[in-house]
Amino acid sequence: MFKKQLLVLAVILIMLSGCSRFFYRQAETEDGNLVELSYNGVSQLLLNLRQPLPKGSVVVINSLINVDDLGQTLAFGRIVSDQLTSAFQHEGYIVTGMDLPIEMFVKNDAGILQIPEKTLAALNNIDAKAVIIGSYAPGRNTIYVSLRVVDIASQTVISSTDYGVPMGPDAKAMTLPPLPVTPPPPPPPPKP
Repeated sequence: MFKKQLLVLAVILIMLSGCSRFFYRQAETEDGNLVELSYNGVSQLLLNLRQPLPKGSVVVINSLINVDDLGQTLAFGRIVSDQLTSAFQHEGYIVTGMDLPIEMFVKNDAGILQIPEKTLAALNNIDAKAVIIGSYAPGRNTIYVSLRVVDIASQTVISSTDYGVPMGPDAKAMTLPPLPVTPPPPPPPPKP
């Protein structure tokens, strides 16, 4: 009898160990300090400059775009752009707000990426020296961010940096599209 009970217990343990992956709950990723990461990103951009960008220069910062949908910027891209704006301003740059097209570059007839003439004229009208562009890609546990500084005169990348943001609950919420607002149902018609 004891051997039979031992055998049943062994079978149950083997079954439970095989099923344990179904009951295993992965520890939730904690949010990182997004402000600190954004400021560090700007520090890296300034350290990596291939040509001077004097303090006091006018820079324009475009909202970061989601690489999965280039026509969309979500809360994550907008708040990181705002933090980059603050960091550049603290570093002594003049940051101006402009509504720039999501797609900053278009291909010319030769197939070379360039800033569209209308956008270039607007940037030159405010005497902007550089535009900061970026994108992000949400992963399972990390949001990957890429930033670039583009010299407006030459239309070339003069600095770049990449970093990861832990995909905690706050970061995850900022990468989701907003829920559609549904209007309340109309009131019932009055009774005759």
